[in-house]
Amino acid sequence: MTSQSGESQQVKEDRPRTRWAIRCARVRQVTPLILAGLLVGLMLSEALVGWLHPQLYQRPDVWQFDPQLGWSHIPGSSGRLVTPEFDVEISINRDGLRDADYPRDKPAHAHRILLFGDSFVEGWGIRQEDTVAKVLERRLRADSLAAAYGRTEVINFGVAGYGTDQALLLFGKQGRHYQPDRVIAFFYGNDLWNNALSRGIGSERGLKPRFRIGKGGGLELSGVPVKRAQFWDRTKSDPGGSWSRVESYLTENWHFYVLLRKALAPASVPRGRQGDFYGALYGADPGGRYRELWALTGRVIGALGDSVRDAGAQLLLVYVPAIVQIEEENWRMKRDLHELTGDFDLTKPNRYLLEIASREKIPLLDLYKPFRKEALKGRTLYYRDSHWNVAGHALAADEISEFVIAHLLTAPGSENTGGAGGGQR
Repeated sequence: MTSQSGESQQVKEDRPRTRWAIRCARVRQVTPLILAGLLVGLMLSEALVGWLHPQLYQRPDVWQFDPQLGWSHIPGSSGRLVTPEFDVEISINRDGLRDADYPRDKPAHAHRILLFGDSFVEGWGIRQEDTVAKVLERRLRADSLAAAYGRTEVINFGVAGYGTDQALLLFGKQGRHYQPDRVIAFFYGNDLWNNALSRGIGSERGLKPRFRIGKGGGLELSGVPVKRAQFWDRTKSDPGGSWSRVESYLTENWHFYVLLRKALAPASVPRGRQGDFYGALYGADPGGRYRELWALTGRVIGALGDSVRDAGAQLLLVYVPAIVQIEEENWRMKRDLHELTGDFDLTKPNRYLLEIASREKIPLLDLYKPFRKEALKGRTLYYRDSHWNVAGHALAADEISEFVIAHLLTAPGSENTGGAGGGQR
């Protein structure tokens, strides 16, 4: 009886171990099936995202930290800029410009024009030969009046993410040495914020120099030399660079990873600040909340005009309309996406910039009307990422060529107010 009881007790003790062993065996059997299912699901998701909503993005290593400017191009560098909308080669010349090599000493009988601005001028998503600088150069070389002033050279000083303040510093550091006859500065809406902040808000997120209006009313430069931000040392936490290489591979080859990372990443302008961003540009602003931003931008533009005149050249100003000003559906989408409320006037930047140009006696070309006119005809002038496409660059070059020709009779460096309103077509 005792023996049977011992055997029964042993059976009872063995049963849990047997059940556990059976469960483990089942887990070992189904685990490969689960992993295979997850892998198949991941591959199907990747294929589906790549087909319906491509996400691959590749940023070429052509920008570098710059202690005077925040960032600049790497001389002699090249690489491909890839997004779901385009795949283009970005090549930087020996002087750090996205252009052909030009001698700093202007050739005899040449008429030299320098273009300053952000990614619109640099040519984001556009082949070098299709940028506004190169199309404008071809237009002016073909015009008989322009040709009478010598062989036209249009040199591209655009750098992605730059504000007007960095354009001013770049002209003083490098542009003036190219002996320009005319300088064209492009103003895009986010320049208003770029000019006021000490960190870039566009494609570059590094720290940057910043001007302030001093007590005497003059501009005071701060933040120079610029502190090197971790943005430029993305492998600092990984000395071996292993994770950086893995992340680079995933970003350049896996649509699903990029989509997931994009969903989790913070916006370039924090969601809570979108109201301020759009409010400063288009808001009614009855209390003058954003008046200081526009005052600072006006002073910076004025300082650029003075610097250009001191170099014996003439400054021309071009307003780059935002996609929300040209495509009504895009503005409705942005309002809904960022939950923007209140009264907005999408022509506010145009008026403010005209006031600045008139006060500083700088001829202004506002591209809003020609872009709006073509958009109403059904032409698409922007990529969905808000930059000009090839048609946008060509239209801008056409308008600017007429603008430049109209001012060829004005001596470089002279003060002229005639174009400040006359450029409003």
